[in-house]
Amino acid sequence: MIELLRNILSPESRRVIGEEAKQLLQNKHFKEAISAVEGHLVEQAKHCDPDNKEKAQRVVIAMQIMEGIKREIVRKIEDGEMAQVELSEIEQRKSLGIRRLVR
Repeated sequence: MIELLRNILSPESRRVIGEEAKQLLQNKHFKEAISAVEGHLVEQAKHCDPDNKEKAQRVVIAMQIMEGIKREIVRKIEDGEMAQVELSEIEQRKSLGIRRLVR
């Protein structure tokens, strides 16, 4: 997914997406929701009948999905940070090009 974003979107768009993802992870309501769902899944795992393999498997898959969601958000944040570095390098090259023209 991130590779697709890098190929399609401009560095500025990726930077904005990264900032939005960061805001999402810092949002208290989002954090509370994630924590509540994770807590519920942990409780389900603790009280799961070991003989009910289907339920145990569903709980494990749900926990893996939660981790995958968080991992994808973090990847967007990291890609946004990389895009910011790219933008800084572009600006630096532009300013060097302007200086060369002035000389």
